[in-house]
Amino acid sequence: MLAEIISIIAVLVAGLSALYARWAVNEAKKANELNRFEALLGLKSSYLNEMDTQIRLAKDWGENDSYAQACRDKFTKADTKYREICKELDAYYFQLVKTTN
Repeated sequence: MLAEIISIIAVLVAGLSALYARWAVNEAKKANELNRFEALLGLKSSYLNEMDTQIRLAKDWGENDSYAQACRDKFTKADTKYREICKELDAYYFQLVKTTN
């Protein structure tokens, strides 16, 4: 009789621990997705700052100079990467909102 009670309690504890493990895995996935989204936002901000710096340097240096042209080229590269990050953020945002609701 006592052995049966102990085995029933053990089954209940095992079931509860399995449910908790499943919940913990789902929460870890959500946290990873949020961290990735935060990293993408950081990249977006970084590229925006780079674009601002390069355009300011190009204006300060002059119009028809090779340094100003190099600044404009760096601006163009940063702008391209910025747009790629924005597209990825848009797609990822909708995926993130869909999974958290």
